[in-house]
Amino acid sequence: MPATLDPADHRRPLSDLNRQQLQEWAAGIGLPRFRAAQIYAALSRRGIQEFAGMTELPASLRRRLEEEYRLRALSVRVHLHSAADLSEKVLFGLRDGSAVETVLIRGENAGGRARHTVCVSSQVGCPAGCTFCATGLSGFTRNLTAGEIVDQVMFFSHRLQQEGARVSNVVFMGMGEPLLNVRAVREAVARLTDPVGLGLGARSITVSTVGIVPQVKSFADWSGQTNLAISLHAPNDDLRNQLVPYNRHFPIKDLLHAVSVYLERTRRRVSFEYVLLRGTNDRPAEAQQLAGLLRPYGGLAHVNLIPWNPFREGRFIRGEGPDANAFAEILRVAGINATIRHSKGLDISAACGQLRKTVADE
Repeated sequence: MPATLDPADHRRPLSDLNRQQLQEWAAGIGLPRFRAAQIYAALSRRGIQEFAGMTELPASLRRRLEEEYRLRALSVRVHLHSAADLSEKVLFGLRDGSAVETVLIRGENAGGRARHTVCVSSQVGCPAGCTFCATGLSGFTRNLTAGEIVDQVMFFSHRLQQEGARVSNVVFMGMGEPLLNVRAVREAVARLTDPVGLGLGARSITVSTVGIVPQVKSFADWSGQTNLAISLHAPNDDLRNQLVPYNRHFPIKDLLHAVSVYLERTRRRVSFEYVLLRGTNDRPAEAQQLAGLLRPYGGLAHVNLIPWNPFREGRFIRGEGPDANAFAEILRVAGINATIRHSKGLDISAACGQLRKTVADE
């Protein structure tokens, strides 16, 4: 993957093409069908990052591909490695000069097996404007294409394969509001779950949203077994209006009705993300309100409590320790499943939008 993309290079990224488009291109120049399959496998299963990696193709075909296409839609501007927990964060550059962030989180599942989660961005910036988020404070530029989303995953997929490992999960929890870019997100999910491509199980993918009500209601129409997460962060409209300005468009009552519609159709558990901000939304009163909101869902609701990741312009204090434990216990006593998520990558600005803002300010 190149360090920079030349704005004057108008070649289309080869990774923008889905499997059918590759087949049509190959047929159009008289190639046998198996060549398109080889190219697709190199891009979407092996995650190759340079044309030279397509060793199964004749050199003449590799040269033709390189003449007509760039390989990937992204370039690596900054790549950071956490000394604390082995997580990685990349600031990817795009041809228009903008940038997005992607994080690889290393961990283990309940059975002790290695778990490699890629947290992807779906937009450049974010229109939701959440006041505790570095991305939200930076404004919105544009939607990403499906190819730009998938290329974030394939960069880390290629790296992990070199270690004898693989991507196990993908979460749409990076920069942007995925349900305001549904077409590209939907195509990206389809490509990531394609059994002749990366072949991720749909249950290994989670789409997180602040609650775009019409899209939450229709999520079941296309998501299959893909997981839904709601970024709630407050148990009442007055507080949520302050933290998540999009709540003024879709207040909590409407959002939870949309979640109920989704649950009636799927019976699949929904995660509720809740960033803990000390003295703002992490007090016993908020925990009790949250329990009241989610109690009707029973075991189909799970709350992920996330201590806030500070950034330079942030005006909040991280909620953690005894306060976080007490908040979680109130939920559990009320019958609500709750987990405190331990932050990773604090030493590499792993929270959404931090690295992009830091680099832009330099």
